[in-house]
Amino acid sequence: MTTDSLPAYGADPSRYQFIPRVLVFVTDGDRLLLIRRAPDRRLWPGLLNAPGGHVERGEDPYAAAQREVWEETGLRVAHLRLRGMIVAETGLSGSGILVFVYEGCSSEDALVAGPEGEPLWVARRELAGDDLLPDLPQLVELVLDQPGFFYMSKTPVAGGGESVAVRVVDAGSPA
Repeated sequence: MTTDSLPAYGADPSRYQFIPRVLVFVTDGDRLLLIRRAPDRRLWPGLLNAPGGHVERGEDPYAAAQREVWEETGLRVAHLRLRGMIVAETGLSGSGILVFVYEGCSSEDALVAGPEGEPLWVARRELAGDDLLPDLPQLVELVLDQPGFFYMSKTPVAGGGESVAVRVVDAGSPA
């Protein structure tokens, strides 16, 4: 095989591959923009989560984050800041999910529901209960309460559930 016939950037299908996604935490003061997932959704029906979704082919994660917020809530969020990344094992051989986690703000109240579910503003002090995705409270703290960049890895464990590890890189020191 010559270098002319190698895949771009040295891609090798025998190596670990990622499916890119985004998750966006939008605030307005002490309120957090969440989506109550539609009851017909395959993943997490009826649970509250931040807006997010897949990065489309040819789209950068920042543009995907803006698009997903608009598609799921009707809000345009102009300025987002990358706060962390999540690597989640899929259970499929050789692939995982890579989630780019962003933070932004908006003061708009005109929310528009869509096929993903019903958007709503929730006061942070009311973030409790079993209608939240299990990792949502931890992600809210990582994104909104600490200044560093975070890495989270999630691996399914036998019998259900997952193993979660978090590393925070201090905003002022090297990784």
